[in-house]
Amino acid sequence: MKKKMQTLLKMMLPGFDWDGHWDNDDAESIEEVFRQCVKLAESTEGDYHDCGSYKVEDTPKAMYRLFHLLEPESVNFSAMYRSDLFYFVSMDERFMVRVSLFEYELGLYFLAPEESIDKSEAACVPSAWPGADNRIRLTDPVGINFFEMVKRIVEHELDVYPVGEFKV
Repeated sequence: MKKKMQTLLKMMLPGFDWDGHWDNDDAESIEEVFRQCVKLAESTEGDYHDCGSYKVEDTPKAMYRLFHLLEPESVNFSAMYRSDLFYFVSMDERFMVRVSLFEYELGLYFLAPEESIDKSEAACVPSAWPGADNRIRLTDPVGINFFEMVKRIVEHELDVYPVGEFKV
């Protein structure tokens, strides 16, 4: 998973060599690599503690990207002011993302095992609204990369239907 995340982070950089990438016989799309790093959470039970959050730039586009990438079976929009839509986890299930609406805007809340959370005095103060905390409070580099990958993919333009040039 670690190598796939690093590959995906490189693929989302502005100067990525897509021509060279597609020359490889085993080349994978951003969507394929992302889906090898995450899965929908079957349960929210476990050793998960808040460690940061992110407020997306463009709620409709980010929602569409997440729905396209993760294909949740059902999403409940009955309480759009504040509600959790769905959860997804890293493939090893160590890190979780809570996809939520907060005052009608999409927010991502990051959760991790307690032993990987930075509890020092310099650690950020968690906040109720997404993105208000000043950083991700993790000591685990894999978790830091996982949440960075999630933040980037929701802001990264995807070719949803390349034939019709439909991008989101």
